[in-house]
Amino acid sequence: MMESGEEFYVTNPRRAPRYGRFMLVGAALGAIVGLLIIQFGPAAGSFAIGDVAAAMLLLTVPVGLFFGALIALLIDRRSLKKPGPVD
Repeated sequence: MMESGEEFYVTNPRRAPRYGRFMLVGAALGAIVGLLIIQFGPAAGSFAIGDVAAAMLLLTVPVGLFFGALIALLIDRRSLKKPGPVD
């Protein structure tokens, strides 16, 4: 059974989001938004898609990375439990 020297601790594991996955999804969504802007934006048809694609993706992919990391950070902050009163 239980000896007098044994102690048991109850812990609650923290479930943190995986930042890399959120950033990857954000980058993919940024790339999709960039391609949609190229295809249907105000200057659609004025330039060849290949001429504008690299520049647009260089703008939208980092923005998607940033927002993916920001969402993961907000979820991580929300998952932290505030300590209750100690009895």
